[in-house]
Amino acid sequence: MARLVEIQACQTLPPVLHVRVGDVLMFGASGGHILEGETTVELLGVLSTGVLSDDGQPLSPVGPPTNTLFRAVQIGQARIEVIRGDPWQATPQRHEIAIVVTV
Repeated sequence: MARLVEIQACQTLPPVLHVRVGDVLMFGASGGHILEGETTVELLGVLSTGVLSDDGQPLSPVGPPTNTLFRAVQIGQARIEVIRGDPWQATPQRHEIAIVVTV
């Protein structure tokens, strides 16, 4: 069974993550992209969190995105960059992470 692996914004990012095919990595981050291994890992999107209001409408705060999602697609290795911080207020922090995908 695939896992949703949450890496919160306050956590120190490891240099290497070991995951399985199908796992989704949810980084507390305002952006990210794939540096190498586009066939191994895919960027699902850069998203802002939201909640459902009483009338069924999604509500989300104004501001930068809060989560970046990647999915492990197949066995192999990839290298991603995760961007943390408010891109409009300060210099964002960039972190490179190696992803190793196994069965």
